[in-house]
Amino acid sequence: MTTPATGIGPFDLTGRVALITGASRGIGRAIAIALAHAGASIAAMSRTASDNESLVAEIGPEHAIAISGDVNSRADNERAVAETVAHFGHLDIYVPVAGTNRRKKIVDVTEDDYDFVVGTNLRGLYFGCQAATKAMTPADGSARAISGKIITVGSLASVQGVAPGMSAYAASKGGVALLTKALAVELAPTNIQANCIAPGFILTDLNRNFIGVEPRKTWVLSRIPAGRFGAPADVSPTAVFLAGGASDFVTGQVIAVDGGFLAGSDWNQGA
Repeated sequence: MTTPATGIGPFDLTGRVALITGASRGIGRAIAIALAHAGASIAAMSRTASDNESLVAEIGPEHAIAISGDVNSRADNERAVAETVAHFGHLDIYVPVAGTNRRKKIVDVTEDDYDFVVGTNLRGLYFGCQAATKAMTPADGSARAISGKIITVGSLASVQGVAPGMSAYAASKGGVALLTKALAVELAPTNIQANCIAPGFILTDLNRNFIGVEPRKTWVLSRIPAGRFGAPADVSPTAVFLAGGASDFVTGQVIAVDGGFLAGSDWNQGA
């Protein structure tokens, strides 16, 4: 894959460097490929670097590297940022996508369950954002000449109650949304914008066996005005917008990519 020619368009990411966690599959992979197509160089982090080998091959080894690490580890997050900067010279865009869930009613959630879900979805993301912020902020604390971007990935559970068995997941994703808003305010003086993408019902390995089976499938589809489930490729263009100059005056937002689910459903269905 070749990168576009250098340009100054608001969606042109040529010369920018992005670090993405959870980039080996699903939404993370789609975002990595979309940012690369827009011109960005990509550092892809997963538990084992081999998970991202096909991604690096698709983008091209001159524009992408694979980094191994556990997003639950503060040290691994710091190392991933350091390796990105060492290889590409700087960091401009941080996209922590890695996420997980264990569906259990609150009375059945163990401490291990809670730590696993919240540790991956919120704690790890927090320290990843911390490390990325340090790398993106000029040494003297002044504003960046070219905007820096933090793009978190939330969920419908970031903004509303969801199905039983999702309490730990909702706690983590609600935290992601408000952390993003806090970062937007704190980092604005340094010209770093922080926004959150809240995907709706996107068919991925994480939820395919939950939303893609009957009778839940029919019920969910009846609530989506677009009339279909989303795909990772429906989410990635929003990340391209949030990664470039087009979004320099957009910060602290939770942007739903949900086919209209949160807007409401057609009350005339079945009439």
